[in-house]
Amino acid sequence: MFAEELIVKVKNARSIVVFTGAGVSAESGIPTFRDAQVGLWENFDATLLASPEGFRTDKALVWGWYEWRRMKVLQAQPNPAHWAIAELSNQADHFSLITQNVDDLHERSGINDVIHLHGSLHQPRCFACARAYIFPETMPDEPIDGRRSEPPRCQHCNGYIRPGVVWFGESLPKAAWENAQLAVRNCDVFFR
Repeated sequence: MFAEELIVKVKNARSIVVFTGAGVSAESGIPTFRDAQVGLWENFDATLLASPEGFRTDKALVWGWYEWRRMKVLQAQPNPAHWAIAELSNQADHFSLITQNVDDLHERSGINDVIHLHGSLHQPRCFACARAYIFPETMPDEPIDGRRSEPPRCQHCNGYIRPGVVWFGESLPKAAWENAQLAVRNCDVFFR
């Protein structure tokens, strides 16, 4: 009976919201943040690499770690869960996907309205002035010996470019948080 009721609700919904976390991309080969890291990165504590203090202490190491993560995302493809959610997105007049993931696999599966609560690996910004940095979508090089060259510099203020993700001790992006709240308040069906 529950499945039939759910099907009717989805068919009649004007607005659907889906909330996803790291598990949805794990099947695509994206290590979850708290998983034991593989290869070169198994010797580093991910929580130390995901903070403003870590970036200030060793920019090249932090930048290299995030480039490794971005490389994994660029190599990955959406999995059946991404495609199923994309199919669901066609069932309502308005569909929003709220995610804690920092990858772009939902977008690559065809979902247009993706709210990234924890930022995106593909939207770096200046550590000093917070201006967006246009980052090539090319495959980064594999980090060498646990480090890469220093991160790029901001063309506006010459500050270092940092990954566009939310680090420990930082607040969620205000616009993403407000958009997520609005989407949830106005939806007919919410999946989490």
